[in-house]
Amino acid sequence: MKMVFSFLIPLSVAAIFGARLRAQPAVAAYKDPSLDIERRVKDLLERMTPQEKAAMLSGSGWMESQPNARLGIPAIKMADGPMGVRNWRGPSAVTNAASTAPVTATAFPAGIGMAASWDLELVASAARVIAQGVKALGRDMILGPTVNINRVPLWGRNFEGYGEDPYLAARMGVAYIKAVQNEGVIPSVKHFAANNEEYERHRIDEKIDERTLHEIYFPAFKAAVEEAGVWAVMSAYNKLNGEWCAENPYLLTETLRKRWGFRGFVISDWGSTYSTEGTINAGMDLEMPGGEPMRIWAKKPETKRDGNGAGWLTADKVLAAVSAGRVTQEAVDEGVRRILRVMFTAGLFDHAHAGGGEVDTAEQRQVARTAANESIVLLKNAGVLPLRAESARKIAVIGPSAALARTGGGGSSLVRPKYAIAALAGILAAMKEAAGSGADVGYALGAAMEGEDAGKPPRELREEAVALARKSDVAVVVVGYSPKLEGEGFDRKSMDLPAGQDELIEAVAGANKNTIVVIAAGAPVTMTRWIAQVPAVVYAWYGGQEAGHAIGDVLFGAVNPSGKLPVTFPKALQDSPAYGHYPGENLHVEYAEGIYVGYRGFDKHDVEPLFPFGHGLSYTTFDYSQLKVSPGRIVAGKTVSVSVTVRNSGTRAGAEVVQLYLQPPPSRVDRPVKELKGFGRIMLQPGETRTVSFELDKAAMSFYDSAVHDWVAEPGRFTVLVGASSRDIRAKGGVELAR
Repeated sequence: MKMVFSFLIPLSVAAIFGARLRAQPAVAAYKDPSLDIERRVKDLLERMTPQEKAAMLSGSGWMESQPNARLGIPAIKMADGPMGVRNWRGPSAVTNAASTAPVTATAFPAGIGMAASWDLELVASAARVIAQGVKALGRDMILGPTVNINRVPLWGRNFEGYGEDPYLAARMGVAYIKAVQNEGVIPSVKHFAANNEEYERHRIDEKIDERTLHEIYFPAFKAAVEEAGVWAVMSAYNKLNGEWCAENPYLLTETLRKRWGFRGFVISDWGSTYSTEGTINAGMDLEMPGGEPMRIWAKKPETKRDGNGAGWLTADKVLAAVSAGRVTQEAVDEGVRRILRVMFTAGLFDHAHAGGGEVDTAEQRQVARTAANESIVLLKNAGVLPLRAESARKIAVIGPSAALARTGGGGSSLVRPKYAIAALAGILAAMKEAAGSGADVGYALGAAMEGEDAGKPPRELREEAVALARKSDVAVVVVGYSPKLEGEGFDRKSMDLPAGQDELIEAVAGANKNTIVVIAAGAPVTMTRWIAQVPAVVYAWYGGQEAGHAIGDVLFGAVNPSGKLPVTFPKALQDSPAYGHYPGENLHVEYAEGIYVGYRGFDKHDVEPLFPFGHGLSYTTFDYSQLKVSPGRIVAGKTVSVSVTVRNSGTRAGAEVVQLYLQPPPSRVDRPVKELKGFGRIMLQPGETRTVSFELDKAAMSFYDSAVHDWVAEPGRFTVLVGASSRDIRAKGGVELAR
């Protein structure tokens, strides 16, 4: 017999039980990755208490945002950059110390070297593998790229950025940001805005007119937002037109969010906040550092001496400001919303970066070597390069940067690699490849790097170098700067090479007519004392861990140099357009040169540089022909196509960077003689011909009109200039912008 059991449940109990099931879904909306990001953000924000929201606006450690265990909000774990992953456990003065256990990772060339490649695919490749390194180390965010403009040759962080031209910096920055974000890692484009000198960087007040900001110092950030959709922007230390950048509503709200439509979060540079309500109300979202590390650091005498500000967005201060009516709860909510939006977008709630992955992989090392190769710029060559084993049987390698690899400039960007190849080792390896067992390479220090002790007097060191050079077929003198002489927190003393290096070059050149000078530095140096005495000059920048191999390969011709200068090299510091308006007086500096930064200033004042923007030699030759501009007349809203044919007319395969500049017609405002508006890097075999194409639109023809606070394009005939540098124009054409 079949038994049937039935249970009678009062209707009221069933109704209550069912209602509770409906009111408490198994998974909160913000935890559901299938839902729209904005819905997830809204749901999580509604679950947070005012105290929890306030806590989100400051970090929990040196490089971690505030987690929330109750709601499962992870910390954003950051790492310094931009050209490699570095230690995140404290300020660079601590993490760069020899006594500190390093975080080792692949060291790529400095930003200025990457810019010298003019290779956007390479920049993206480097950024991609850097982001993979970030994840492998269990971090979520890389503090880069640096897109500040090289205004003066003495800025201590010139090596971090992409040079003097806003168009070039923008293209590089966009390539970097897109590649990092494609890996689910948060980049932080920095430093917004106009961080162009380290001198009193926490206190200096820069006076910059509106047009100059929009034409020179803003474009790379604008492109980062509008084209790359960057997830985070880092504010700068300095004041801009009277207000600190971290509490500057013109920067953070009017420009970044309202004009450009930025939807990510703004993070402060470390120790750059000076108030609670001013910072929040201006649009700052996340103050760093935070927690106990911030409190310990903020109390140190050197922290206060340098002008750092910190601890203004702690939860207690934020809540007090809201309670007093100085900050609205809506402003706090908006800051938290922006942070959460990025965290959801990057997948930090759904795919945690647990770490434990491989760092300094074979692919990362190969990208670093390719980048070092492409970054090198051959400035001068009177026929001595490339070296040939049969005529260069004995080589003298001399100089303070010959046997020691100087992979990067100083400060928060200096990566600690597992290994680094010095020029001496790279030259020896390249010579062995070329000459086999007959390789004969000698070494002499020649001069100690300024600030380093060689144990011998300068004269004795120099005499040893001269003696070696005299009995050698070729002398390679490797000079430049070091992280202690060029880096974050201080500017260079001058544009000259450090003490003793000019004298060394002159002495060696006097002893050996085949003297090649290799310079490892992050910005231009003065060369007028000796450049006429040497047949070849190679600029290697700070080339990362593979710099030595790249130097050897370029000197012996295994690699054909293809780098082009992303910055003008003056003959003397006095030729710099900003000379006389740096570093300022009484903590104020006026950017009186306006838009005439770099080659724009050299062109306007008809000053002959030592080497122009875009310059770089090759071991082959390139011919330009058949420039086409179509149509020859356009109206606003239409584009014009430009193409040029380039032929490798030499005997070696090589890469050429084709540069397009636009010269405006007569205007009611003063405009630069020409401006970079396009470039293309092509690889050609001997005899090979390729066509390089560009597109120009109204934006390329526009200037920023301060009277209407917008970009304006005036009608007239624009001259199209295509060439191998800003002063080596190979073809000219024209296009008319109609009314």
